[in-house]
Amino acid sequence: MNSKYRNILRHLSTQNGWTSSAQLANALGISKRSVKTYIADLNSMEQGLILSSKKGYQVELDKLNPFLAATNDTIPQTPKERADYLLKCLVNADHPLHIFDLSDELYISEVTLKGDLRKVKKRLADHDLELRISSDTIQIVGNEKSKRKLMSSILYSETNDHFLDIDKLKAAFEGFDIDYIRAAVAEVFSTHHYFTNDYSLTNMVLHIAIAIDRMENGFIFTKQVDGEAHQEKEYQIANEIAQKLGGHFDIEYSEGEIRDLALLISSSGTSINFMHLQLSDLQDVAGLRCLTLVGKILEELHSNYYLEIEDADFLVRFTLHIKNLLMRLENHFTSKNPLTSSIKLNCPSIYDCAVHVSYTIKEETGYTLNDDEIAYIAFHLGYALEMQKQAHSKITCSILFPFYYNFNVQLTEKLTKQFGEDLLIQHVVTNESDLNALNSDLVISAVQLNSIPKMPFVLINPLFSSTDKNRVAQKINELKEAKRKEALKINIEAITDVQLFEIAHEVGTKEDTLEMMCKVMEREGFVDASFLTNVKEREAMSSTAFGRIAIPHAIKMNAIKTGMFAFINNKGIEWDDLTVNIVLLISVNQDDKRIFHDVFDSLATILTEDGNVSQIVAAANYQSFIDLLVACY
Repeated sequence: MNSKYRNILRHLSTQNGWTSSAQLANALGISKRSVKTYIADLNSMEQGLILSSKKGYQVELDKLNPFLAATNDTIPQTPKERADYLLKCLVNADHPLHIFDLSDELYISEVTLKGDLRKVKKRLADHDLELRISSDTIQIVGNEKSKRKLMSSILYSETNDHFLDIDKLKAAFEGFDIDYIRAAVAEVFSTHHYFTNDYSLTNMVLHIAIAIDRMENGFIFTKQVDGEAHQEKEYQIANEIAQKLGGHFDIEYSEGEIRDLALLISSSGTSINFMHLQLSDLQDVAGLRCLTLVGKILEELHSNYYLEIEDADFLVRFTLHIKNLLMRLENHFTSKNPLTSSIKLNCPSIYDCAVHVSYTIKEETGYTLNDDEIAYIAFHLGYALEMQKQAHSKITCSILFPFYYNFNVQLTEKLTKQFGEDLLIQHVVTNESDLNALNSDLVISAVQLNSIPKMPFVLINPLFSSTDKNRVAQKINELKEAKRKEALKINIEAITDVQLFEIAHEVGTKEDTLEMMCKVMEREGFVDASFLTNVKEREAMSSTAFGRIAIPHAIKMNAIKTGMFAFINNKGIEWDDLTVNIVLLISVNQDDKRIFHDVFDSLATILTEDGNVSQIVAAANYQSFIDLLVACY
């Protein structure tokens, strides 16, 4: 399919309600006349694919999936899509790929392919990888770790909140009262003093909507539940939610469905005694066969897509999903998925991961999954990736609030609205003792604390005044600064140690200093005998000194090990036309180019300020040097 049609469908499939021709034109960078022409073309290919009215246009989701399948939408269309496709082909290949074969696969000319390869080459360089072109073949050259980082970056780049937005969920599940499901869960949680954060709640609502869809289509999970399970807090919560939803949607929850919901609650809630579902419990519920299959799936994802999802909650949710999936397959039942077209259009790499999962399931069980089931798996994978991305980039937070639902939710919404770019709310608890079992970067408490928690904290008023807003903002900035400093300290300590640190008190020369430092690094096993020559070669091109410091290094990053020798001379070293007091000699192994760039940029930022240099020159030993370096960052 031509990319102009694909862009129209992609945009319309993610909108809630009607979209005018002017909005489409602005979003896609084309004229309104072109919008109307392209939509007419699409409707000529598939009658009624795009609906029109005075309000604008809407895509008919029920017709979109068959249309995409019929038009062979799997072929990448845009330069970016082709670049991603080529990167995945290259990183997974164990031999050089032929340019002619790739151009045939993509239905493009060799000239176009070579243009795409320029983009591929730049993307590879960003991950310390090289594109080697030999005659009519191409291949990636680089270490395994860099290839894995490349593959992960492709997957992460596609999430973009597609899996965390409740409004998108409401649009996808047309005909389902998503707001009622969300409200019912929140109300019952409030009664039982049980809480789930917004991200987990979105995932719960999705699971419940899927379950309701299954039940409305006659698929009921009828497994009997032992009497002890009825006494569990999660089962009681699930039972109350089931009663509310059953009355509203005119369905009847079986004991097995309630038990599934209880397990989902236990993996999503923040009640300390029930936060973590033990693997033995999961095996009792899902069975060894299911757990073994999940293990195989995760192993295949790691081997083929370099995807590692380090989240215990994901294991629980995904295992429950696979268990229910197997039941549907065994009973020849299929569940319609309103998210399929959106995921295929917006997240093709994640969908491709899910297709691979479906192949693993077929290999292990003999069952073939349809597009809707594959899209459900893609949702799980994308959701887990998005959560990991958020957790790594934001300050994680737990809230202590003496009351539960109404004020609690209002405060959470205010914090999310004000600090959503920097803050990820993981837990909300009502008792101070609950904080001991949590591990967040920050505690925000709306009540005076009886003891000082192990985590940084800030006290606020339950009504969250402007003063409170400033307090939270200040604390977030402090923690972001601390994280930045800690990252630098970890990088510095990873490449140096006390054997690579020395202080001198006599005037020195550039030549003597470099010769001494290179000999030490050779003795310690970081470089070979050619390192000094390579460093001098780089120095001859342009001096590495600026201000009162020098950061010499070789032209080629081919050292035995990555390291940094820190040499301080408070009397000064004659370095061409300058006198320097600090020399940082850096060796870089080809596998650690990214560390070099990160450390180099940070050091340059610190040491371009003369006041910082004066402080660091005063370091008495290795540890004080590290501490002063980090403190100045």
